Amino acid sequence: MRLKQLLGIVLLASVSAMAADTVSQPSDVQVKNSAAAQKPGATTRIGKISVARGGDGLNIEISGSGPMTAKTMRLTHPDRVVVDIPNSVLQGRAREIPVNSGDVKSVRVGRYQEGTTRVVVDMAQMRDFQIAPEGNKLVVSMRDSSTSTPAPLPAMREAVVTADATPQTAAPQPVAPTATITAKAQEKTVEATRSRSDVAASHFAGPAPALPSINQPPFATHASLAAEPAVINAALQQQQQQPAQSTPAGTTVSVSGPTSTNCTTGRYTGEPFGMNFKDLDLKDFFRLIHEISGLNVVLDPSVKGSVTIVLDDVPWDQALAIVLDNNGLACTLQGNVLRIATLETMKTEAESRRAQQDAQALAVPKQTITRYLSYGHARDAATVVKKFLSARGDVVADERSNALIIEDIPAVLPKVEELIRMLDRKTPEVEIEARVVASTRTFARDIGTQLGASFGSGNSAVGGATNPSPIDITGLVPRFITAPGDDKSIPLFSNLPATGPTSGIQFTTATNGFRLDFILTMAESRGLLKILSRPHIVTQNNISALIKQGSRIPVVTQAQLGGPPTVTYVEAFLRLTVVPQITADNTIFLSVDVENTVPDFSRVSGSQLNPTLNTQQATTQVLVSDGGTVVIGGVIQTQNSVAIAQVPLLGSIPWLGNLFKHSLVNTSTAELIFFITPKIIQT
Repeated sequence: MRLKQLLGIVLLASVSAMAADTVSQPSDVQVKNSAAAQKPGATTRIGKISVARGGDGLNIEISGSGPMTAKTMRLTHPDRVVVDIPNSVLQGRAREIPVNSGDVKSVRVGRYQEGTTRVVVDMAQMRDFQIAPEGNKLVVSMRDSSTSTPAPLPAMREAVVTADATPQTAAPQPVAPTATITAKAQEKTVEATRSRSDVAASHFAGPAPALPSINQPPFATHASLAAEPAVINAALQQQQQQPAQSTPAGTTVSVSGPTSTNCTTGRYTGEPFGMNFKDLDLKDFFRLIHEISGLNVVLDPSVKGSVTIVLDDVPWDQALAIVLDNNGLACTLQGNVLRIATLETMKTEAESRRAQQDAQALAVPKQTITRYLSYGHARDAATVVKKFLSARGDVVADERSNALIIEDIPAVLPKVEELIRMLDRKTPEVEIEARVVASTRTFARDIGTQLGASFGSGNSAVGGATNPSPIDITGLVPRFITAPGDDKSIPLFSNLPATGPTSGIQFTTATNGFRLDFILTMAESRGLLKILSRPHIVTQNNISALIKQGSRIPVVTQAQLGGPPTVTYVEAFLRLTVVPQITADNTIFLSVDVENTVPDFSRVSGSQLNPTLNTQQATTQVLVSDGGTVVIGGVIQTQNSVAIAQVPLLGSIPWLGNLFKHSLVNTSTAELIFFITPKIIQT
């Protein structure tokens, strides 16, 4: 008795007002049957809206607690039919019923004005309709586009319905039968095609439905309305019959039983309600959930305890999840049956099911299949396939025929065959071209001077003290002071000539007691060296490739401890090592190593028997588009040197000091750039 009183309080609190919705005002054409009309001030409580298919169209049934009158109108942009029911109040919250059948998209219902309920039928294309009363019902019959003449509807008995500006001339249509029953503290409506428990069960299977609206403004969401279209029920039944094609999130399928759905998925779409209980027995709480949701509830014998709960405007499925978590319980949903048990019980049952599956797998005879590979290696594929076999399964790779011999239970073999089919496929190929560009620029300038001067009188003479002058003085004054042992030149005062002169100029003057020699020598050189190396290779996806070209240089090691000299060979190669990986968007990820080693024999002389090896190398990982070119590395090296030799003090004199110095300038620039161009080969 106490539970019935609590249910009455909860169900009474679940009904609240809806937000207003505005549309164009209906036409004023209205005819009333005074004998069937309601008494002034009487309010009809609308408890159910249902959609059923008749012989030649859809029938929309509006059920209330008494006779009803209605006003109808047609609206366009978009096309819709509006039915206003004055002197009525909507039980529950606003709701949208998706139909998606023929010309009818959906049916929306909500509170329009104080004391008026509005039903809107969204049309894909405007069609004829009829509305007629059936006792405490209003039946709106939507005629199919393929129907020429509608079937007759029962005559109006309880009320006369308002027509729009263009009255419908078609006769009434039959209405699909429905049944009404009363239980506990509220009236429940059960459709022949879909029950209220099916609606409750659908809360666990999918996301929350979108909030409906009539002429844009949304309804309030704090009330409830029991509207269950047969179309949704048919879709849910089809989904339950095809679990393998579409399985909701959080669903587990047993081996020998029906589909079980986890009832605490985190998406709460149940009807809001409020409750305030202290030390309520858990069994009574779950009975309350049964009354609210309409689900059949089965409790495990181990479920016991009490709950103290205070909730206002909370979805019933969220309240159920909270109570389950607080008491260490879990639930599963099979159809419209909600089973509740402790976590330990659920765990034990799951382990028992797994043990049963293992036992069944052990009892099934094994089968043997042979699959030949076309593109992969059986030895490599056997390692992967073995991880997907059962405990009784085994796989053997036959390298001679490149085949896999697989033995396992029949339930596993289809999955393994699909795996082999996915793995054994053509591997795309990649063409990689590398370019190594090396260039060297050199510049040298050498300017030198030589100065010889002497003066003599009687037995005294003054002159230079370095090497003799290269200028021949044969035939000049015999008294001229000459270098010791040389009667053709005089000693030099400064001897700073160019190292390898390519040009020069001299100046000489002589008298009986004075001689002056001045020699200017110069040299300048420029050089440019370019080297282009283009290694080219083709390889498969994720397969390493190597190409190299060059020579092996002998390196001689001197004799030691009386033994003979030894010779080893060092590689001086242009080498390209690359591993390509093709991504999902047809770009190429490269792991590349480019090396260019060149021997330098110009420095081999005398005791230096082995050449120097000049090496350029780049190692990197880079992402390149198909057919694109990327610079993976580059080096620029510049060397500048200036060498000056001069006569002390005199060489530091501005301008004049250039006559007493030797200047050598060297400049060299070396550039090295690596280019990579990959391209996917279509096979």
